Amino acid sequence: MRKAGLLDKKPLTATRGMLETARRDKGTKKRIDAWHGVVTYTEYESRYYFRAMISVNKEILEVDLFTRRDLALGRTDPRFRIFLDREKKDFESWDMVNEKWSSAKINMLETDDDRYSYTYRGRNHATKATLHIVNGFLYTGCMQDVEMAVLDFQAGIRKTELSRKHKFITDVIDSYMSMVPDRMPVDWMKFINDRVLEHSVFYTKDTKTGYCTHCRLHVPVPADVRHNTLGKCAQCGSSIIYKSWKMQKHTTYRTTVAILQQCTDGVHYVYRQFRVDMYTERQEYYVPEIRIHEDQRSLFLLGSRNGMAGSLKNYEWGEFRYTGIKRWCEGGTVKHSGFYGENYGYAKSILYTGNIKKMLKDTCLKYVPAAEIIRSMGRERINVLAVLSDMETGFSYEVFWKMGLKRFVWERISREGRNGLVKIPRPEGQKPWELMGMTKEDMKQAVRLDATDQQMRIIQKAARMGVRLADDQVEFFDRYTGNHAVLDYIGAQTPHRIIRYLKERAGVEECGKDVHNEPLHFWMDYLDMIRQMGWNLRDRSIFFPQDIKRAHDEAVAVYAVWKDNADAEKMRAKDDIMRRNAAEIKKAFCYSDDTYMIKVPECYLDFKHEGNAQHNCVATYYDRAVEARCIILFVRKRLEPDKSFCTVEIQNDDGRFKVMQNRTAYNREAPEDAKVFMKKAVKEAQGIADKIVEEGKRIRQKAAG
Repeated sequence: MRKAGLLDKKPLTATRGMLETARRDKGTKKRIDAWHGVVTYTEYESRYYFRAMISVNKEILEVDLFTRRDLALGRTDPRFRIFLDREKKDFESWDMVNEKWSSAKINMLETDDDRYSYTYRGRNHATKATLHIVNGFLYTGCMQDVEMAVLDFQAGIRKTELSRKHKFITDVIDSYMSMVPDRMPVDWMKFINDRVLEHSVFYTKDTKTGYCTHCRLHVPVPADVRHNTLGKCAQCGSSIIYKSWKMQKHTTYRTTVAILQQCTDGVHYVYRQFRVDMYTERQEYYVPEIRIHEDQRSLFLLGSRNGMAGSLKNYEWGEFRYTGIKRWCEGGTVKHSGFYGENYGYAKSILYTGNIKKMLKDTCLKYVPAAEIIRSMGRERINVLAVLSDMETGFSYEVFWKMGLKRFVWERISREGRNGLVKIPRPEGQKPWELMGMTKEDMKQAVRLDATDQQMRIIQKAARMGVRLADDQVEFFDRYTGNHAVLDYIGAQTPHRIIRYLKERAGVEECGKDVHNEPLHFWMDYLDMIRQMGWNLRDRSIFFPQDIKRAHDEAVAVYAVWKDNADAEKMRAKDDIMRRNAAEIKKAFCYSDDTYMIKVPECYLDFKHEGNAQHNCVATYYDRAVEARCIILFVRKRLEPDKSFCTVEIQNDDGRFKVMQNRTAYNREAPEDAKVFMKKAVKEAQGIADKIVEEGKRIRQKAAG
């Protein structure tokens, strides 16, 4: 709308009648019981007051909006001047308070007046003359409320504008959706009935017959049948659940099914996902009512440079941009109301496989038996797009499946195409067993066992240590320890001896791998310590202690000493510097009294042992002390000079000593007398240090003279 000239004419002002009506509207006191107590409020009759006029050339309608609050305070100017152009289908509003233009609809104008303080029954205030002007100009005819008449006019304009804007988006979506095939396979409903739905036989014991929801026939049932037990239909042979006619009023089964199809352009492929609901009711004699609704589509390419994942375009069925129109929308733009979860959005699905082999024959997946693999998983739902992408990017589904490793492949699909326990790099041109880091005989063993992911990892770890496990040994580790650290040691002792020890001493058969096994935990901890210390793991008397707990505790004590020595060896160069620093520190911090004395740490182990005794982090200050960025002191009681008491940090700030921390165990504040002692010690150390500095100056001056 052209704004020039709209404000040339002065706005309408409130009439005396409008002012008096607003002043008389004192409101009604009301109360309501809420969960947090009684709430009282005032409810008024009319919120807005209106006046209107038409421009001289009869092209523009001006509606001036006044609020009850403003009128009650004696203000005569309107809050907003609303200009409506019927011919050009446009509108603008001038904010009289903030002096700016607004393109908001009348219901979105900010008037600083709580709309919920007005009665639902009340109407806005306008004279008959104003109603006649507004309704006549807008062709609403029946003397409609001014606010509603203006809002309907503005909403119609907005709807037209949005439709024009949305058409750019919907045209692109529709161009992609037009590539999706119209027809479903002829056996689509048979596939849903046979492979997707969970069927039941509703029986009566009196007649010894039941109604099968799969074959839709009355069939005989066993004499000893019980409610909610599994079985097979005597007529069609499908797996069913027996349900008593008297005990089951109705059933509901919900699942997700999908199909892959080639698009009509011959280049793209589409994943189509459907929600399937089956209802049965006793009053309808359990004849199943099946509802199928398509809610997800994903278009993609196979064999492209960016791969399938890089070409995905996702769409979902739902309300488009709050317009009330249900249609295909861009994925993630639909807000679903009600129940959330697998019922909405991309979900694991049971995939129709009847067309897979033919559809993929000219693609990069032409040799992958995708249909056979997915069909063999039965009613298990899978992440179709993730698995298809995994098939495309190089995991050897074809090789492992044709070799007979079906359980290994199934587990990979169940994990949505992600790696499990087995480590599988992806170099080109290697044999499958070389890729897995094992020998051909190891691979034959995995095939013989139809190995799971965990069994394959057990064989793989053994192979990398040059050990061949027997079939029963693989199954033992799989059943009782899994991919446990115990496998790291099967190269040190024979698997036979390790398994016998696990049975007799660690009691793995009684505990099982899902229960915390204390002897096994102590044994693994023991082996880790002695391995680090370089003990001979091939010595059976060392590797297989008779008393695991006792051997563990003794190893802990030896390990602590060994670790101290190892740490000391690493810190030897730094300790030399620390000892020189300590010698200088001792010259200044030599104060003691009848109760306390000071010990200066000289090496890393002094810091470490102090930290262990005090349960603090003083060991982390070692490097700072070596670099003379701080001074660490240990305060001891004179009667217990070797027992940790207080840890003190001193900072040297331009030659002035300052206590930064004085802590006892667990970083608690030091006792008051220990604080007093350190103040005296610092004061004396400062004096000694100052004398040393002065003496150094005199010597240098004398040498210079």
